[in-house]
Amino acid sequence: MSETVQAERTLAVFSVCGDPALNGLIEQLPAQMEGVAFAGEFQAYIRTGQRPQFPQSLRRAPGCVAWIDFDQNPEAALEAAEVLHEMNSPAITCIGVASRLETSLLQRAMRAGCSEFLQKPVTVDQLRETLARIQSRIFVRMESSATRGHIVSLFGAKGGVGTTTLAVHLAAYLTKLHGKKTLLIDHNHQLGHVSLLLGLEENRYHFDDLIRNADRLDAELLNGFLARHPSGLAVISSPSTCTLRQSAMAEDVERIFAFLRTEYDFVVIDSSLQYDDDAAMIQHSDSVYLVSTPDIAALRDLSRYIEHLGLTETSAGKLRVAINRSSSQDAISKEQIEKVVKFPVSISIPNNYAELLRAVNAGEPIWPQRRSEFTTRLTRWVQQLAGQQTPVSALSPHASRKRLPFWKHAQHREA
Repeated sequence: MSETVQAERTLAVFSVCGDPALNGLIEQLPAQMEGVAFAGEFQAYIRTGQRPQFPQSLRRAPGCVAWIDFDQNPEAALEAAEVLHEMNSPAITCIGVASRLETSLLQRAMRAGCSEFLQKPVTVDQLRETLARIQSRIFVRMESSATRGHIVSLFGAKGGVGTTTLAVHLAAYLTKLHGKKTLLIDHNHQLGHVSLLLGLEENRYHFDDLIRNADRLDAELLNGFLARHPSGLAVISSPSTCTLRQSAMAEDVERIFAFLRTEYDFVVIDSSLQYDDDAAMIQHSDSVYLVSTPDIAALRDLSRYIEHLGLTETSAGKLRVAINRSSSQDAISKEQIEKVVKFPVSISIPNNYAELLRAVNAGEPIWPQRRSEFTTRLTRWVQQLAGQQTPVSALSPHASRKRLPFWKHAQHREA
């Protein structure tokens, strides 16, 4: 491998078992495109357990693109794609190339980590167009930290503590009160309730689908995954059916979050500590709220999670506790909770069960203009996150249009 990869915004490209024609075209790319350097070629397929030795200059590149020729040995090429795709340092985008574009091979290559696949004979124009798309996706993530969005994750200490309700209202208030461009992600792998609480119809794409397309994510692709609430809030919903849980690589979560930071002021995530990828979610979030209710069962679990997360570097400095459905009649006071869990309570949200139940059934959040202790506390929470005072009156974002609950939308369509 060549040691020459120049500027810090230079994309390093290399081939794996490429034939002479393919290698010759790849070598032409630096002369035809800015910010591209040819880093050489691997003459043998990369195997599992045999991590390739990259030069330090290539490891410092903001991104690498591997063109993998499948003609010599398709099975070995698939293995090489998996190994390279799972690498984090450097992060590598894999492109497959083959003489025959069979559907079964194409599907397996995509599952192995190839973001695109080209059929021979390829032209330098095809390589240049493909590389330009990848270059755009990679460099958009390199915007200055001043424009980075803030990612807020909410995790329930146990089921039924109202995590989804808080996530929905937090995201909606950020959008309405502060005009923040906000994305709300329902990270439940099946039967999430975010769309129901917002009265949105089912969307065919979900966060698991976004993860599977991490390598080719751009603004146009993201837009196809979104549902839109009239308030301006963007939503990625959960499947409304029972589906198999999709595991996510930490590198894919990192790629997704890095891109979402460039698109949104705030990303609010309704998640669970029961999932395999919760560690990656916590690592790449800016604020992590553990949500509990003031009862023995939830507080027991909360205490255990705090003990566990307090020992990890990924949650250092970002962990917060939110107590939901609190009241002056609680058997356990805020001070007692802090003593039991050995951690400060950042926010307490008062019990407003009856009104929230009506809001859930109507598919509509409780908007801030409906003055109550619940809306006041949420408004303060949002102000803390947004770092400013409420600049506009909290009018309903759609007072002129009566919205129907989700199931009534379905009945209306059938009629």
